[in-house]
Amino acid sequence: MPLDGDQLRELLGAIRGQYRLAWTGIHGVGHWARVLDAGLRVASVTGADPEVVSLFALFHDACRVNDGHDPRHGARGAELAAALLGPRFDGRPDLLRTLVRACACHTDGCRDQDATVGTCWDADRLDLLRVGIRPSPHKLCTDAARDPAVLAWANDRARRGHLPAFARASWLLNDLRGVD
Repeated sequence: MPLDGDQLRELLGAIRGQYRLAWTGIHGVGHWARVLDAGLRVASVTGADPEVVSLFALFHDACRVNDGHDPRHGARGAELAAALLGPRFDGRPDLLRTLVRACACHTDGCRDQDATVGTCWDADRLDLLRVGIRPSPHKLCTDAARDPAVLAWANDRARRGHLPAFARASWLLNDLRGVD
């Protein structure tokens, strides 16, 4: 079940409360929004679970301690997701396990046959051009992400640092304390 506006705002507030980097930095809210957009676009073809893909976008980089080498950031993001979302997945522990695995292992450079995990990882990889790395189709998990039109769309957005309208409207959370 998708998050409603109040749930999303509460969740983003909790994430921001512990986030150590610039909210609008290279691993921050703009990246998460592009990962969400790309993930939902790819999921519409792969059949990935859109709730897990959406939550992955929020948590996969939520616990970074720097913008460079931070090998445990995915595991920390997975732990935060489990702590904040455990009750949300009562009766659906398989979905929580999928989200935790997607977050914890997203930087391992692997490919995964699970449609939801692969879609999550592809969504993150499709935003690599924001840091000057062109996504390699050979490192993407899904045919949907390897589609030349999807790659061109994602690369253009990453290069420009595009912030989707839904994120501009509510994800910047200017009314919270500690605005960058």
